[in-house]
Amino acid sequence: MEIARRFTTNETATIEVFGRMETMHGTMRNLSQSGCFLELTKGEYVPQEGDCVRIILPLKSLNKTRNMFAQVVWKRGLGFGLSFIKKDDISKKMLSRFQ
Repeated sequence: MEIARRFTTNETATIEVFGRMETMHGTMRNLSQSGCFLELTKGEYVPQEGDCVRIILPLKSLNKTRNMFAQVVWKRGLGFGLSFIKKDDISKKMLSRFQ
């Protein structure tokens, strides 16, 4: 298995966990083609392994907002690793957690 090259980042992000009502705020600490590492600003709820999330990333220098979809693959403290998934695969991933 080839590991994707990671790039250090410091981008502010909003995180929405599918199935939960609140949004969370954090910082994207690194990014690769296959996923990223996010760290929450505070931790009332930290996404759990298997949770599907939407990451809203405002890119002020480009005057754009990027929406990405991912699944939590691990967590440590207020940080968690994400594997990107296609928007069309979100419902399949969410349903597979309950089978």
